[in-house]
Amino acid sequence: MSASRCALPPTVEYRPSSWEAEWSATLARRVQYDNPRNWTRGCALMASESAAITAWLAFVRQRRPTYRRATKPPEPPEEAKEILSFHATINACTGRPVALDPIEPLVGFLRHPEAHCRQFPSATPWVRNVQSKDYLIPAWHSEAWPHERTSALFFDLGASLYHSGSGGASMSWFVNQYRMRGIHFDRIYAWEAKLHTDATIYETMPAPITDIISYYNLPVNTTPGEKHNPWRTLRAVARQTDFVVVKIDIDNTPVEEALIDELLADRALSVLVDEFYFEHHVRNTPMWHYGWSGGTVTTHTLVHSYDLFGKLRRLGIRAHSWV
Repeated sequence: MSASRCALPPTVEYRPSSWEAEWSATLARRVQYDNPRNWTRGCALMASESAAITAWLAFVRQRRPTYRRATKPPEPPEEAKEILSFHATINACTGRPVALDPIEPLVGFLRHPEAHCRQFPSATPWVRNVQSKDYLIPAWHSEAWPHERTSALFFDLGASLYHSGSGGASMSWFVNQYRMRGIHFDRIYAWEAKLHTDATIYETMPAPITDIISYYNLPVNTTPGEKHNPWRTLRAVARQTDFVVVKIDIDNTPVEEALIDELLADRALSVLVDEFYFEHHVRNTPMWHYGWSGGTVTTHTLVHSYDLFGKLRRLGIRAHSWV
């Protein structure tokens, strides 16, 4: 093998589990027009995989940091390896993976796998699992920085307030979850359309966060290149060597879909994003029953969600379906 070939940087390859591949290829189409109140076929399909779900959630608990100086996540046990999906970092010289980073599989209606369906006698009441984040697998420092990085940046689109929001606090969740995994954000950029006084915004925000945040209390602009288009800001401040986390939960589907379209259309932009969280509002899932029907304007179904998250993950982005 030539020296020039060996000088190439490693590449990232997405490897969905067979369970995810089946949902993406066929099962999502079978349930995309299910009655959202009962979601009968979807719940039956999820209940048939109860052993896989148990292994998945057990691994999430095992992987959760138990002390603040934890530096390395545990390897998935054998029973979880066939269930989880992975991003593989491939050595360009040998063609072999040098790292396999797990991520939750895309299955069901892309929330907690025990949400909504009454077949699961989980410890958490079945309705409340709709808002549970206990299925997510965020990156640890050792996964985010396999090579030299410079800064960690968080872009929160639909930020609410630091300790509160319509679906629960999100900004504080991200700060705390990544800090426990060894990642401290150097800068936070937040957009929130609902108007608040400065006193309200900063009242419960910890002092160290006020030192690093730019909080824009106005709607995002989806016109490419405009001043308050978040992607313009991201292009201006982020480098490919930074670790960049983005969350989109604006609850305005035309705005969200326009932002996603811009992200997917511009490889120079998407290459800057490492980890991505998005609550994709689509028709006919149980979430339509829990409130998405009020004000959601979209033609997208669950099939569109699988296509979207699959594209993002194949670009090397750790894309998660958010709550």
